[in-house]
Amino acid sequence: MFLREGENSEIIGLRIYNPYVGWVNFVDCPERIVSLNPSVTETLYMLGAGDRVVGVSSWCHKPADALLKPKVGSYTMLLEDKLAELKPDLVLTTTGAQKSIVEKLVALGYPTYPIPYPKDLYSILTMVSEIGGLIYENDRALELCEELLSHIEKLRSLKNTRRSKPSVYVEIDLGGPTIPAYFNHITHALNLAGLNNIFQNVSQDYLYGMEVKGYEVIDVVETLRKFDPDFIVYESKNLHPSENEALEVLHSRGLSTLRAVVNRSILTLPADTLAHYGPSFIKEFVNVAEKIWNTMV
Repeated sequence: MFLREGENSEIIGLRIYNPYVGWVNFVDCPERIVSLNPSVTETLYMLGAGDRVVGVSSWCHKPADALLKPKVGSYTMLLEDKLAELKPDLVLTTTGAQKSIVEKLVALGYPTYPIPYPKDLYSILTMVSEIGGLIYENDRALELCEELLSHIEKLRSLKNTRRSKPSVYVEIDLGGPTIPAYFNHITHALNLAGLNNIFQNVSQDYLYGMEVKGYEVIDVVETLRKFDPDFIVYESKNLHPSENEALEVLHSRGLSTLRAVVNRSILTLPADTLAHYGPSFIKEFVNVAEKIWNTMV
């Protein structure tokens, strides 16, 4: 709900209801924005508001210009003194892992607006639209949504030209195997491209092959032997991985007899290609899906 307040048609501020923190009051068309979420930061830049971003998290590296902004913390840690120096009009975060940061920001009196983690591809468009309304870049946000929809149509065209639906295993190295399940933008993107995530029937956001609070550790090796997927996508923790990194990891796990390994139906991606869910993800995933299909031919 968006309410502009004022007397005699003079706009003095913006009051918006957020389901995670309640009513948020901040100046109209905020000029000093802090973003603690990499995907939100990228969205701000793509909406032409990069010059209004005065602080970011240490994880915000898209676009490259964001690296030049003052750092006010990491994904789960806040530098309160640095944030106070920046005097933000609005602080944008996400939900989930940033819950404690959100609570601290609200307690400190900062106008804080959490943007929820997307559970599907269309939620990225919702994020773009919502941020555009918050920072008064409505027209640019709607234009960007139209552009993103055109990339989604490219994904769907890949599906429409094929009859089979290959099975795909996706693993992201975030200090250990991190695997998208049903409530995930990656799974939705795969499906739109005519590809079947082997974990799309598991109603979670991610599965883990490592210790993560609240999640059961899965046996990645036995799981891969059981499903024997047609294709494997591996996102490295390195920004410039070797082309054979995924193949080397699979061989080290004793999985050299998997069909995807034998057929070299494997794709190694740089860090944050898929885990990142800013607007660039949709365009980037078209390239990923095309590479998968080209390898499968």
